[in-house]
Amino acid sequence: MNVKEKKGLQSKLGVMRYYADIGYHVYNETNNTGPVDFVAINPETRDVKLVEVKTMSFRSETANWKPGTMINRQLSPIQKKLGVELVYYNIDTGQIKCRK
Repeated sequence: MNVKEKKGLQSKLGVMRYYADIGYHVYNETNNTGPVDFVAINPETRDVKLVEVKTMSFRSETANWKPGTMINRQLSPIQKKLGVELVYYNIDTGQIKCRK
């Protein structure tokens, strides 16, 4: 497993733990080929979240954008149609940022 894959897995597990800690049942997408990383279901509220996880990345000093700003990712058309929630995870701080 390369460094990028390790960071991705670390981020996915961090976000999965977050949802489990706040009462959701978490179902992992094991083939890594679907439009979501996992599904989270709150048994009390029946809230269902389709979640795509991305590791937070920040622009460098040499970027044309303002250095230090977070790089935003885009959902695919099918993810947008399904209402997938994009969740960013900061490996260094454990910070989670959600975007729909």
